[in-house]
Amino acid sequence: MPIDLTVVIVYSLAMLFVGWRSRKQSGESFWVAERQYGTRRITASLTVTVFGAAATMGVISLGYSRGLTGAWLPLTGAVALIPFGLFLAARVRALAAYTLPDILKHAYGERVAVPAALMIAVSWCGVIGAQMIAGARLLDGVFLLGYAPALAIVAVVFVVYTFWGGQLSVVRTDSWQLMLFAGGLLLCLALVAASAFGGEATIADRLPPEHWSFPVSAEFGWYDLLVYYPLIVGLPFLVGPDLWSRILCARDENVARRSVFFAAAAIVPIALLLAVLGILIRATFPDVVPDGALPEAIRELLPIGVRGLIAAGFLAAIMSSADTTLVTASTILSLNVVSPLRPLTETQRLRLTRLCLVLVGCIAWIVAGFQQAIIPALLLGYTIYVGGVVVPTLVSFFRERLGVTATGAMWAVIVGGCTAILGEIQDGAVMRAALGTGGDSLLVSLLGPLYPSILPVVLSVLVLMVVSRVTRASHQEQA
Repeated sequence: MPIDLTVVIVYSLAMLFVGWRSRKQSGESFWVAERQYGTRRITASLTVTVFGAAATMGVISLGYSRGLTGAWLPLTGAVALIPFGLFLAARVRALAAYTLPDILKHAYGERVAVPAALMIAVSWCGVIGAQMIAGARLLDGVFLLGYAPALAIVAVVFVVYTFWGGQLSVVRTDSWQLMLFAGGLLLCLALVAASAFGGEATIADRLPPEHWSFPVSAEFGWYDLLVYYPLIVGLPFLVGPDLWSRILCARDENVARRSVFFAAAAIVPIALLLAVLGILIRATFPDVVPDGALPEAIRELLPIGVRGLIAAGFLAAIMSSADTTLVTASTILSLNVVSPLRPLTETQRLRLTRLCLVLVGCIAWIVAGFQQAIIPALLLGYTIYVGGVVVPTLVSFFRERLGVTATGAMWAVIVGGCTAILGEIQDGAVMRAALGTGGDSLLVSLLGPLYPSILPVVLSVLVLMVVSRVTRASHQEQA
């Protein structure tokens, strides 16, 4: 085991060294990596950003618990990337912004950009927390460090590396982190498959009957596939600050568009392989906690030396997503929330971004300490973000044709985001209590059992339309 732990330590120190080498850089470099990278780098960065906590250990966990349908978490994102590449990627890059709220500011002004930026910063603490949880679960499960010490190690490495390196280090290292992750996945899959197929009973005999069902199963139905996942999982890929930050680092619009399509294509086989790995682990270890499936397999099945390599491979995927989300959230908080309060030089804004990075990282660390479950932490962040930010951002590119006003967009952000936060308190119990039995039953019949996550999106659309129409009519009367 010391050999394996040494491999992970060497990997972590190498990442810290890369970050330290990049510590002296301009704001343009820290925020958008000087917008200098081509298709290969941006494709790798997009792909490995997608395969963070939820799309690695989370999908393995879902594959373990419900079978092949667990792959739909990243597959839904791959589907959402297609319209993004067709209609939005080139538009996003052409604006030459630093952040997603910069695009909202361009469309609507500060009064929409600031609350949206706050909503992103709050929601992304859950997303970053999910990455930290996954890293801690991996280290604890493989090396038996204990969850709290493992979480502390992961949080410190993530924050310090990103604090020094910013987007420049992230994009530079994502290509070889993707190779390390892919190599670790294939090697782990081969070794686990050899063990799973080596038993006396067939794999089918050791698995629940619906584990190979696809595209739906008993635990993942058409409602999840066609309603909940497209809204809560798919929309953050179509309109996501972390993925858009990759596009803003691209050399030009053509690079941005091509990279999105290549990344979407790469996601599909990796997603299916991760789900299959979870299924094979279930056939071998039928009684472990789903979030602990991968660490259990690494610790029990793999030889000394290989354990460390595979752990480092999966940690690479988690870290690549964690550093992207962390630098994105801190850049948004500093440039779009704090900086508008007073004039600052580029050097001062860069210093402010690094301070915000430490703050966001510490909050995410606290979230990870309380939540301790990967998928719930991720969906917590996604639900708040989708409810408050996605709709106004998506329509900003077509605002004149749709007649959307800044006032309508502002209230859509506020109402949708606040409703999403309310719906997440005690797993929606507060919202259900406020609605009463009749209101709860009505919304279940209209929006389904997961309506606390879907209602914010519906309200965001309605508020955007109604308030925009009222404000347009008011302006016409005044004219």
